[in-house]
Amino acid sequence: MGDNLFKVLITSAKAKVTPLVTKIKLWTSWNFIRTRLITRIRDFFTSLFNVRPRHKKDYYEMFGWLVSRRLAIALMVAVGVFSLYYLFSVHSILPSAKTEGVKTYDYDSILLRFAKEKVRILGKSGYLAYEGQVENGSVTGYGTLYNPQGVVVYQGNFDKNQYQGSGTRYYDSGITMYVGEFEQNLFHGSGKLYRESGSLAYDGEFSLGKREGEGRLYDSGGNLIYTGSFAHDALLYSALLGKKVSEVSEAYKGTRTLYEGGQDFVVVLEDIGAMYLGAAETDTLNGERTVEQVLVLQDSFQGGGVVCTDIPELREYFGTEDYAGNASVTLLEAVAVGRAVSRGTGIGFRREVEMEVTSEYEDYYQVEGYDENYTVYLYSFHKDGLIYNFVCQNKEEGFSFYTIEPM
Repeated sequence: MGDNLFKVLITSAKAKVTPLVTKIKLWTSWNFIRTRLITRIRDFFTSLFNVRPRHKKDYYEMFGWLVSRRLAIALMVAVGVFSLYYLFSVHSILPSAKTEGVKTYDYDSILLRFAKEKVRILGKSGYLAYEGQVENGSVTGYGTLYNPQGVVVYQGNFDKNQYQGSGTRYYDSGITMYVGEFEQNLFHGSGKLYRESGSLAYDGEFSLGKREGEGRLYDSGGNLIYTGSFAHDALLYSALLGKKVSEVSEAYKGTRTLYEGGQDFVVVLEDIGAMYLGAAETDTLNGERTVEQVLVLQDSFQGGGVVCTDIPELREYFGTEDYAGNASVTLLEAVAVGRAVSRGTGIGFRREVEMEVTSEYEDYYQVEGYDENYTVYLYSFHKDGLIYNFVCQNKEEGFSFYTIEPM
């Protein structure tokens, strides 16, 4: 009897509680909440878009037109909703992810403008474009820049989205291009420049992307060949003038060939495309030989950042020539003509200068005589205390090489 009474009480309690539990479950279910929200939003917009005004106060007067207040409010709400959607979906106002404690942003994220920490930035197509420090919306501090293929482009210090300070620049292949100092994305200061093969090409000073100042050249095997001065990204050949032969030998470690004739001699500096004429000093006790004239084996001239490849361009750079006309070749020029013809680089030169030489070694020639009646056409200019002679075969033709000497 007692058990039956207890069961009846339990059953009655369940009958009272079950509807309440059912309602709580219904009210707290996501489907119910979503349905109610959608219904309320639909009712709101249905009411909002009910643009049948009944009184004059239901209108706004704009430029002589009466515009429904509800319609105006609806348009403003629509614009606001669209703007929020645009900010969240298109411009990624929120970080897209957080990996290993480092936030990741799209490149055009608004919050990126306020970040001041180490972040990851995704490029337009979604690839990892940058990982490192940012400040006030710009890449500032230490970081790594990648190309769309995932290869490191630059690693080092940045300032306001530019390479600034010390860093490393890479070729598209991933091989190191340059290690050193930067300014405004350009090589500037001390640095090392590498070939894409990986061998060291230059070690020294740079100025706004160009070799400028003292530096060292290396061959393709990474062997030191020359230590000297550079200007506007080119070797400053005029710096050799007046140097003692022993000083040049110390500066140049590459392959050389010697032509000796009487008191004069010519040394070919094979690896830097130059030659020089040396002669004994008559007013020195030890007879130390010095560089009197330098010949550059190039058919283009670079000075002050300007490259000249023909006579009109030379006139534009130097001004009117001091001399233009035929001249007999010197020993220095005779050797240069022979080199130009044999290598096919002599513009207009069809034959070498006949030369009588004897040789006991591969890199040494004793010049017994040469054809001094062999003529060339010279254009002479002067600038900054130096004389430049551009050597051609014929008038108004392009030059094959040029010499530099003090005035």
